[in-house]
Amino acid sequence: MDEDYDLLDIELFNARLAINRLSMASIHAAEGRIDAAIEEYTKVLEFDPDLFLCYLNRGKLYHCKGEREKARQDFNRAIALEPRTAVTYIFRGDLHYEEGDLLSAREDYRRALRLNPESREALERLKRLGNRRKR
Repeated sequence: MDEDYDLLDIELFNARLAINRLSMASIHAAEGRIDAAIEEYTKVLEFDPDLFLCYLNRGKLYHCKGEREKARQDFNRAIALEPRTAVTYIFRGDLHYEEGDLLSAREDYRRALRLNPESREALERLKRLGNRRKR
């Protein structure tokens, strides 16, 4: 019976540690310490590799650093975990757009718009694609 309590204590400690690391990641990101934020998100994912929000936020940070492939991997994982979250498609679409893959960007923006028809971000990006084609 004591072993059960010990395991529960360890799990609670780990959960609290993960929550603290999430908080620290957010603070680091808000204060521009991108590498520190990425490190904290990575440690949280070691605790629970299925946290959508960690992949989304870490992907955005990798994108800020110009590490597009790492950002793409994180956005792809976030989409696999939460395929009905429009914003992730927008961020991945932005990667495609920056790389000149306008067809993939358009697909991601349209998917985001289907998931969230009220998304101004998706609409604006689709308009930007239309304007780029007209040039």
